[in-house]
Amino acid sequence: MNSGLLLAILVAVFVGGIAQRVAGIGFGLLLAPFFIVALGPYPGVVVTNVCGMLAAGLVIRHVWQRIDWKMYVSLAVPAALGVLLGTYAASVLPVGPLEIGVGVFMLAALTSSLVLNRTEMVLRGGSPKAAAGLLAGISNSMAGAGVPAVSAYAVLAKWPQASFMATMQPFLATLSIVTLAAHAVVDPGEWPQLAWWLWVLLGILTVAGLRTGSRLAPHVPESTARRVVVVLAYLGAVSALVKGIIDLQ
Repeated sequence: MNSGLLLAILVAVFVGGIAQRVAGIGFGLLLAPFFIVALGPYPGVVVTNVCGMLAAGLVIRHVWQRIDWKMYVSLAVPAALGVLLGTYAASVLPVGPLEIGVGVFMLAALTSSLVLNRTEMVLRGGSPKAAAGLLAGISNSMAGAGVPAVSAYAVLAKWPQASFMATMQPFLATLSIVTLAAHAVVDPGEWPQLAWWLWVLLGILTVAGLRTGSRLAPHVPESTARRVVVVLAYLGAVSALVKGIIDLQ
């Protein structure tokens, strides 16, 4: 890993921590492309999920009272299934085309959600939640980007930002844990070979980013936070698409 890429990763970790605290998402979305390029597909997804699990876990205690646990269960259960499906599919099928398909689908879903959001349409019922969770699990296991599907659902369901932000923390922590476990069992690969000091530095910058985000969060309007969510979700969908293209080469 060259010094320029390492610096970009460290900056992304700090900025991702800020985004995670302010918008509820963003840590894994910002990190995944850098880690995948620097370490390769399997190690990159593993490190992204380790860091994402840490970030979400640290935020949970700050937002505990606003977590919608019923919504969490509705999303987490199908997401766990999606992780298993995605990990298995990636182990037996060409990874590149699968990731490109996931990326294109997520971009289409996000764009459609923004267009339909201008109408009076509001998603209700369990089926859309299950579909969002399932796709989140599949895309997280393949590209380390599980948020875009849930973000698209949040836009169409008119899910209040405060509740969305809080509920995403246990959801993302669970998604990362299940993804790491599934990769270890279904598709074991080489564990990322990072120096101990780099793991420590990643942890320190994660905490620093989250603390900075905590100071900024009270001053960020809900509408702005929602826009940040949508932008980060698009970045995640694009990263899945780019990862698929890289894996084709």
